Amino acid sequence: MLKLCAIDEARLEAAETLLSKGFPSRSRAFWRKGLRRLADQNRAAGQPSVGFFLLAGETPVGILLTISRWDAQTGRRIVNLSSWYVEENHRWSATRLIMAGLADKEAIYTDLTPTPAAVEINNRFGFRSIGFDLSLVVLPWLALAGPRQGRLRPLEAVPTGALAETLLRDLRNHLALGCIVVAVEVNGRYHPVVLSVTSRKRIPVARVVFAESQDIVADNLGALARLLVLRGVPVLALQVEEGRNVPHAWVWKRGLCYQVKGDWDDRLIDELYSERVLLKM
Repeated sequence: MLKLCAIDEARLEAAETLLSKGFPSRSRAFWRKGLRRLADQNRAAGQPSVGFFLLAGETPVGILLTISRWDAQTGRRIVNLSSWYVEENHRWSATRLIMAGLADKEAIYTDLTPTPAAVEINNRFGFRSIGFDLSLVVLPWLALAGPRQGRLRPLEAVPTGALAETLLRDLRNHLALGCIVVAVEVNGRYHPVVLSVTSRKRIPVARVVFAESQDIVADNLGALARLLVLRGVPVLALQVEEGRNVPHAWVWKRGLCYQVKGDWDDRLIDELYSERVLLKM
C-alpha cells in the first residue's frame, strides 16, 4: 500500500537518490547541493521539510519538492512545486503527491517549470497557465547600442526607504545565493532586477528571476548588457509575452508557460527562491 511522508533533514540522501534516478541528466552532486540550499531556505521560511515522498512500503517511489517563502509585497505564503517524479508503475498515484503539496489552503501556489504531464495534473487542481516565449539576447553589441532608460544602481547604493525592508531582505539573500542584484533608477524610483547565471554548454547565460515588469528589463537592456558583459556573461535569456518582439533578441523557445493557483500579478517576473536559484536549473 502506498503512503506519503514528508522529506525532512534525515531523508535528504534518499531524496538525492530518487531525483538522480528521475532526472539522470543531473548528477548526485547537483542534487546534494541543491537540496541543501532548498532545506536551508524552507527552514528559514518555517517549513521543516523540502517536499514529499510517495512510499511503497518504506521505499520511495515518487517525489515532489516544494519551495516555501513569504511574499515581500503581500505577506502571503507562496509554495512553488518543483522536480516532480514518480516511478512508472506507480504513476496512477501521482495526484496524491500534488494533493499533499497543496495542503495549505491559504497559500499561493506556483509551478514555474511544468512538464506537459504536470500541466494536465495541475489543471485539475485549479491552476491556470500564463504563457510566454523565451528570447535570447546576445549582449556584447547591445552593451554599446541598446536602450537604457534609467541608471543601474548596486543594491548598497539604493537610498534607505526606497524599497520595502521585506523586499530588501529577499534581495540580499539572493546576492548571498550568487545572483546579480541591481536596481534601475527611473525618475527617482528604484526598480529591482535579479538575475541568475547558469552555464549552457559552458557558456554563461543570465536569466531574469525578478523584475516588476518585462518593460523594466526591455527598456534598460543596454545598461543590463554592459553590466553582464563586464561580469563575463555574453547571453541573456528573457521571458516575454507570447508574440512580443524585443529589439535585438530572437525567440529561442515559443509556447512555454508557468502555472499559478491563487492571486498573482501577471506583469511580474517573480522566480525568487525558485529552482532556478536554489537548484541552479
